[in-house]
Amino acid sequence: MKTFLKTDYYLQLTVFLAYILFGITYGFFEDKLFTVWIAFYFVVGGFQLVSYTIRIFMGFRNDLFIKFYGFMIVPVWIVLVFDRLDLTIDMLSFIPAYGLLTSPFLSVTYILYCREKFKYNPVQL
Repeated sequence: MKTFLKTDYYLQLTVFLAYILFGITYGFFEDKLFTVWIAFYFVVGGFQLVSYTIRIFMGFRNDLFIKFYGFMIVPVWIVLVFDRLDLTIDMLSFIPAYGLLTSPFLSVTYILYCREKFKYNPVQL
């Protein structure tokens, strides 16, 4: 489990920083900063969603931050999946809008959470 926490933290940090550097550079040279910004949600968010799912199955489901993160981000992904399947529910159309506002903050806090779990919490098997 300690190996997963270490690998997960460095993977999350690398994807986040690499995409920011790549995205800003590409966005300025190709004049597509908005497209790169929207893709940031899917690239970084996708990695974090996979990490979140693995953590749920590893027994972190009782952690307060994991509950909060799931409450805030999972509805966004569900609505996006429904949209890709052409299943629209008008009452849920506000969820991606709040996701655009909260996702950058959740992304940074998720990386800090991964750091805290890797560096400061001893893992009991």
